[in-house]
Amino acid sequence: MAQEYVLSKDKSELGSIAINKKVFELIAQIEVEEEAPNVIPDSSRFKNAVNCKITNDQLIITVDVKVSYSKNVNDVCARLQNRIVDSIKHMSGYDVDQVDIKVTGFIFN
Repeated sequence: MAQEYVLSKDKSELGSIAINKKVFELIAQIEVEEEAPNVIPDSSRFKNAVNCKITNDQLIITVDVKVSYSKNVNDVCARLQNRIVDSIKHMSGYDVDQVDIKVTGFIFN
């Protein structure tokens, strides 16, 4: 069975804090949208552009995007990776183990 939550490392006497993987997907989705018009999420009715997998307490995020034709793909994707990692760390305190950006096409304007 897939792991749906990550337990926070900080446990208090009041109890523990668990973060659902959908929270991490939403944070990454917001960062992708913030990168527009250089990047747009590549999603369809049957597939999300952002997927999160938690295995052995490792957080792995995969993002499918299309990049603007006039932009440097490596620069845009590296900036997006950094934004996702920084935002998740800032909002949840959790370190992302891996962010995979899959460029599925280009945006022609």
